[in-house]
Amino acid sequence: MKFIPLRTIVSFHTPILATLLIMVVAVACSDPENSEAPSDGPDIGFEYAPEERNYSQQQIAFWNSIQSHCGNAYEGRIADATPHYSNIADAERIAIHVRDCTEDLIHISLHVDDDHSRNLLLTRESGTLRLKHDHRNPDGSEEVITMYGGDAPKPGLETRQIFEADDHTAEILPDRFDNFWFLDMMDEETFAYGVHWPKHGHSIRIEFNLAERVEAPPVPWGYEIR
Repeated sequence: MKFIPLRTIVSFHTPILATLLIMVVAVACSDPENSEAPSDGPDIGFEYAPEERNYSQQQIAFWNSIQSHCGNAYEGRIADATPHYSNIADAERIAIHVRDCTEDLIHISLHVDDDHSRNLLLTRESGTLRLKHDHRNPDGSEEVITMYGGDAPKPGLETRQIFEADDHTAEILPDRFDNFWFLDMMDEETFAYGVHWPKHGHSIRIEFNLAERVEAPPVPWGYEIR
């Protein structure tokens, strides 16, 4: 048998090996399973900014649902209330106005007859949703007890978020350290807001008719110049 030098074999097969190597690399690069394009988050039907990646899919959907009512006002009724809330339960008219919406704030004013002191401030803070109650005097100044509320544990539901009392609430309202508030998109025609005190058994639930818009209530106290 005639001996063929190794360098001849390598020289002869080099073009073939190079061609095979190029084909393998091309196939690997075109394989979707080997290509991991960066993801902007869960596919929930809309684009959202990178900073929203910390929010749960349920919270983003809930936020968008509330924002869809921005600018609208609705009348409400007491669906359930313990005697502690008789002053609200006896009101002739209760209404909300989703009056201001930005990227990180939804301001819902709550009006009870001629009392325009209550404001629900829903914000996106620290990777979750936060609900605070801004209470104002008729002259626009802050009430002594104000800005209580708390953050919503994730993920929550697309239709309902619960907000547990935070440290600030426990400090200014010690008896309400275990409070939780809720916002509930019950269905396409009903939105509910309420609070429950587990320790004392106080609670109230107000339901608003989303099927019929009403004339916007007066500007809430303290917001006339905004």
